This record gives sequence, structure tokens and C-alpha cells, in this order.
Amino acid sequence: MNIKLIKWTLLFYAGFLTKEKQISLNLYELRIPNYEIKFVFTDIIIDWIENEYKINQDTIIITSNYLINNDLISFEKGFKEIIGDSLSYFDVLPKKDDNKKIVIPNEQFFHVYTLGLLAVLSDDYIIKSNKESGEGRYDIMLIPHNKNNNAVIIEIKYIKNQGLNEKYEKFYERINLAIDKAREQIKIRKYYKEALENKISKKNIINVPIIFAGNNRTLTK
Repeated sequence: MNIKLIKWTLLFYAGFLTKEKQISLNLYELRIPNYEIKFVFTDIIIDWIENEYKINQDTIIITSNYLINNDLISFEKGFKEIIGDSLSYFDVLPKKDDNKKIVIPNEQFFHVYTLGLLAVLSDDYIIKSNKESGEGRYDIMLIPHNKNNNAVIIEIKYIKNQGLNEKYEKFYERINLAIDKAREQIKIRKYYKEALENKISKKNIINVPIIFAGNNRTLTK
């Protein structure tokens, strides 16, 4: 049996997770049932980040605050620092799994990692992932409890690292193309609709493309 499935099953039967809805015969959407358990999950995530990757919680909080206050230049700088400190170059290289198959890091890997970093905002924000809004599914959305604060929509893209024979100008062009594509996806698919439904003013909705480019960490624009 899949070890990850065992872990989720144990959490479910221990009462740490509850069923939200059944998606298919053997697929369910789960949720954290109450604030107390949510606090435990948040505490576990922060403890894991601090101890496993030796990142100071204050750095994560400050960087997350840059994000929700729409200071994206400072957020980019802080986020790059966090990623640089926590994910080594070899963490994002292709690896072989137990069946000797090549496993290439994808957007889901960085998606989950980014969610973990944003857990510090859970007291003031509803943190949502992979939910339908508008005409598609956004990657991450932060909905503030205080409707006067900013909401954040994050679209994550992963592109290959700079090739051995690829000039930096060409690599940088690919990065900018991915940034533009992510921003356009947010706009065209109207991911902002859920934020509007939550009484957030359109001027308070921040669209943030985050691009992971091999060992070049993250780039936003």
C-alpha cells in the first residue's frame, strides 16, 4: 500500500482530517475540521521548516508580509533567500525513484513547498489551493478575513534550467515568457472571481506569478 496513502488515512481516522466531499469512487477532498487542529498543522509545518531547513521563522513572516502588502520586489528578494537557504541545487535536479525511473521536479513539488511557507499567514488569511474559480483552477489563493486587506492569487510555473549551450539572454527570455504566461493565465481564466465573491475589492487583488527555473530558484515580475 502507498505509504503516503497510509499517512493520510491515519490522519483521517485519528480525526485530524475530515471528509469535505467525495470526488470519485476512491477519491475524497479532505479538510482540517477546526481551528485548534489547524493551529497544530500550522505549528508542525513551521517547526518542520525551521528544523529541517534551518530557516528562521521571522524571515518567513517578514517575507510573507511583503507579499500581502504588495511589495513584490522585497518579496522576491526574501523568497529567493528562503529558497536558496532551504533547497539545495541537488534538491531540484532529476532523481531516480525506487523503481529506477527518472523523476523530474514539477510545479506540484514547488506548489506544495510554497504552501508550506505561507502557512504563517493562516491566522489572518484563508489559504486555498487548486480550487475552481472563474474558468479554471488557480494554484494558490490567499483570502483575508479582513475584507479591507489584499487578496493574493499565485500562479506557479517551473521551467528547465539554463542549458549548457544556452546563452543567458535566451534563458532570461524563457523566464520572462513564463512570467507573462502565468500572469495572462490568471487574467484570462478569471481566477479573481472567488476573491470578488468574498467581497474583496478588485483593486485589492494581487496577481503574483512565481517562476522556478532549475537551480536559479525563483523569479517574479
